[in-house]
Amino acid sequence: MQNLPWMTTDVLSRLSANAGILLIRSLWEYCPEQMFIVRVEGPGNYVIEAMNPTQQTMFGDERSCIGKRIDQLFPSPLCQGVIANLARCVESASPIRYEERSSYLDRHGDYREGHWQTLLVPITDQGGQVTHLFGVSRELLPVASPFGTSRPDNPELERRVMERTAELVAANQKLAILATRDHLTETYNRRHLLELADIELRRAFRYNLSLCLMMLDIDHFKEINDTCGHQAGDRAIRILARTLMATVRECDLVGRYGGDEFLILMPETTPEGAREIAERVRRTLEQSGQITVSIGIASLEPDDRFIDDPIHRADTMLLQAKRNGRNRIECPA
Repeated sequence: MQNLPWMTTDVLSRLSANAGILLIRSLWEYCPEQMFIVRVEGPGNYVIEAMNPTQQTMFGDERSCIGKRIDQLFPSPLCQGVIANLARCVESASPIRYEERSSYLDRHGDYREGHWQTLLVPITDQGGQVTHLFGVSRELLPVASPFGTSRPDNPELERRVMERTAELVAANQKLAILATRDHLTETYNRRHLLELADIELRRAFRYNLSLCLMMLDIDHFKEINDTCGHQAGDRAIRILARTLMATVRECDLVGRYGGDEFLILMPETTPEGAREIAERVRRTLEQSGQITVSIGIASLEPDDRFIDDPIHRADTMLLQAKRNGRNRIECPA
């Protein structure tokens, strides 16, 4: 493992898929640098989505940080500086590096003074939109000098550190994709989508916001597989995924729920607004002449306590749409 940080991209590319995944996971789990993934929800709105174990030691239990906005984790003015740099990375859509000095509240509730150097790398979707930021931070500690002065800058050491950091960034960006995306459609996989959905459920209740879900699947999908083969079925699923990503809003969360079934989470959306989005999806697919879909819609209700509650209602509406003739939308009156 000692030589891994010096590996070139060519070496990484020659690893088998399984070996590559194991390597990336090992980097995430054991690298001494602090690593994190932030979800971009809008201007000035950044949510912690993942932290590696080293980062967790700084803030404590991972579960206490995942799903929280940056402004809930850092005191001002550190928070303002962090958000400003996150916004700069999103705006430029390219990696940036910066340093910051401030105090923070550690896992024990004590204030500590810190000096960090951070590298931010944007992660984009198929349309080039920045959806996440991957960060690597290292704390810069003062080094004692036998001459009583600080150590002089070492350009060669700095170059090697940046090379190592860039390799880790590339590896962890791949890890983030493998861990959160469905391999066939590049939408969120079921596990990660449900994690995000649970976060949105809590946010909706906390701030008294509306929230809607859309469940849909391909009409007569079994016949497509039986008559044209599974490759045709996979092609139909990819057509649906591409249409969804191109049709729904940037703030909507799209994931493959299972087979040909997709779940779309629509934050701060009323049932009327959700139906408009669903109709846009249905009409676009119908006009393409390739596939049609049936859609069920459900909205968050006061008695809901788990995300499974509105998902179950959306699934019931989907079944009703199929019983009523397919290529249609059903939602509660």
